[in-house]
Amino acid sequence: MRGLRMFYFYRRQRKKFFYLYLFCIFAFSLCSVRAYIPDSVSVARGDSVSLGSFLPVTKTVMSGSGAVTSSGTVGTGESGSYELECRLLGVIPVKHVTVHIVDEQQVIPCGIPVGIYVQTAGVYVVDLAEVEMSQGKTVSPAKRALKAGDYIVAVNGTEIQTKEELVGAVSASNGTALTLSVRRNGEITECEVTPAQNTDGRYQIGVWVWDDMAGIGTLTYVTENGEFGALGHSISDADTDSRIEMENGTLYLADILSIIRGEKGTPGELVGQISYAESRELGNIEENLENGIFGTLTGLPDELNDVEPVSVGYKQEAEEGSAQMLVELDGELKYCDIEIESVDLNAAQANQSIRIRVVDEELIEQTGGIIQGFSGAPILQNGKIIGAVTHVFVSDPLEGYAIFIEDMLKEG
Repeated sequence: MRGLRMFYFYRRQRKKFFYLYLFCIFAFSLCSVRAYIPDSVSVARGDSVSLGSFLPVTKTVMSGSGAVTSSGTVGTGESGSYELECRLLGVIPVKHVTVHIVDEQQVIPCGIPVGIYVQTAGVYVVDLAEVEMSQGKTVSPAKRALKAGDYIVAVNGTEIQTKEELVGAVSASNGTALTLSVRRNGEITECEVTPAQNTDGRYQIGVWVWDDMAGIGTLTYVTENGEFGALGHSISDADTDSRIEMENGTLYLADILSIIRGEKGTPGELVGQISYAESRELGNIEENLENGIFGTLTGLPDELNDVEPVSVGYKQEAEEGSAQMLVELDGELKYCDIEIESVDLNAAQANQSIRIRVVDEELIEQTGGIIQGFSGAPILQNGKIIGAVTHVFVSDPLEGYAIFIEDMLKEG
């Protein structure tokens, strides 16, 4: 009898573990579906909402336009937004999705390298340094007052914009304390720093500073109104990983001098030259935001005169499989083959929403894959522009990340 009771006990326990296993599988599946479904999508009039054909969910209109069908098809005359309820297997509520109805939008995909020049909104503190004084003594005057990432915007109440103005004010102090107005995390504070005299007899406060930045990137798109987006990520300080606050900026034509091929462990690079002549200006950079730099062109570059506008593809339209990356090689715009390996509609970082891999043999031969300077290169799939390159994997230059074009357009 004891053996029989033990048999039934283990049998009941196995059933419990089996049901627990089924519950865990179900819970994991439910969480996976929720994670894949976006919180909101944009849909052009006349199109239908697609959240992935493989997802076992049904969509029901909860509120909004009465002309929207239960399948989520938007009427051609509709506007505004509405709510969809998604149910797993048509039964279990999974998520509500906000659908924004928009006009069909077209942009010119660019892919050309551009020179980027920005002036910082104040004198940017890169790092602190020590001042070497007589008899080998060293001091750090700004150690407890400033830190990397600060913007010095005034000295003794007088506004400054350039590092030359800061150096001039420090030199004129003759060693008396200076009151610096500093912007840190968006707030203005004041601090006192006493310059020290170095071995050359010059007064210094012990900081490394910038007042401008320049580099090479890729122009992503231009709208019918001449508004542009580029890079797909912000201009940032590599040391502090903080977005640079800019006063103004200019976009220039860039001359590519050479290409450094990317290798595993060593990212490649477009080596270019920027001429700051007025005749080389393309337009004004008006914003440096998380998802790119944005502004207005003064005229369309010659390379883009024959490029036809294409429709914007929204994030739910991006899919795994073949796509193209538009870049300039040997002075010509070329559509290079890539593979979209994965799509994350709810990525924590917008500029890491799409994972891509370069498969184009010509591009691999010339560049080794994705290289620095390709940030902003437009990605096209099924005849639409869906994203832009943002990152290369240092461990494998054939792979990288991209941002949805819709996220760039929302910020631009």
